[in-house]
Amino acid sequence: MNEYDHEEMLTYFTNFDTNNNGVLEYSEFAELIKSLGLNLSDEQLQEGFNKIDTGNNNMINFEEFMAWWGEQS
Repeated sequence: MNEYDHEEMLTYFTNFDTNNNGVLEYSEFAELIKSLGLNLSDEQLQEGFNKIDTGNNNMINFEEFMAWWGEQS
């Protein structure tokens, strides 16, 4: 991934971090997924969130987000 992609993804991540705490909480993650046009059930959203949250702290940091995004590419 080049620097432009990294900066673009950081901007995207930050746009959904509505409380500006540097991480995505579940509700912010759900909004991000909806913005991608994915229509997932609450159960599917929770499963996805838990998979991405490798730190198991109920938050997705930018590094976790990027690791997941890289898997999607």
